[in-house]
Amino acid sequence: MPSGQRANPLHLEVPIQSAGWLNNWGRTLVVAPHQDDESLGCGGVIALLRQGQQAVEVVFVSDGSMSHPRSQKYPADARRRLREQEATEALHILGVASSAIHFMRWQDTQVPRLGSKYFEKAVAEMVQHLKRFQPNTILLPWQRDPHCDHRASWEIAQVAAAEVGQHMRMLAYPIWIWELAAAEDWPRPDEVQVWKLDISSVLPDKKAAIAAHLSQTTRLIDDDPEGFILTKEILSHFTHSYEIFLEPSAYHRR
Repeated sequence: MPSGQRANPLHLEVPIQSAGWLNNWGRTLVVAPHQDDESLGCGGVIALLRQGQQAVEVVFVSDGSMSHPRSQKYPADARRRLREQEATEALHILGVASSAIHFMRWQDTQVPRLGSKYFEKAVAEMVQHLKRFQPNTILLPWQRDPHCDHRASWEIAQVAAAEVGQHMRMLAYPIWIWELAAAEDWPRPDEVQVWKLDISSVLPDKKAAIAAHLSQTTRLIDDDPEGFILTKEILSHFTHSYEIFLEPSAYHRR
């Protein structure tokens, strides 16, 4: 177990919600830092929402190009195209049409953070997605997920939602917290309501969607031995019969 892991609210025994929990989610926007986070963190909920004929759109914030930075077979533009193709196929499996998928294409590992030079530009682009789609619910990465692009994506979505001024329910999905969290990264019991959603009926679809990200789950890109890969150990966090979402306690108390 990595040194940062400790007892935390994500492992509390909380009731598992059935798919009926999603009935009042309405139009749902998924904010994904990279192409694969959507399948890992909320592939089950996407599939269930689409089975229920609820509108889902996905916005990818980074271009995903730094997964294999030393590859000559797949230079940066080719990696970007490959990852976008994989994400489109994964979301097709989950029931999302290509017309509902959007790529912001900020450089991988360089997504603007709050206070940085291009942050306002990234927020303005996210505002346009929010105004166009008008979601009732937003799924976004956990605010202290230990990856710079995940934290930046949370900041962009939060500021954009505040600028739009429309009430939107926000729930976070954890990704890298399982492997890389420092003690302070974990949600505090007083700041979130932890939800668990039963996704057993669509778990095969979620696994198929994850597997569609071939560049991340196999050695498809074989000329960068230090390139990123989702190992079996990492994937084991995302193949449960449930998914976990974190909702600010202040919202839940309303």
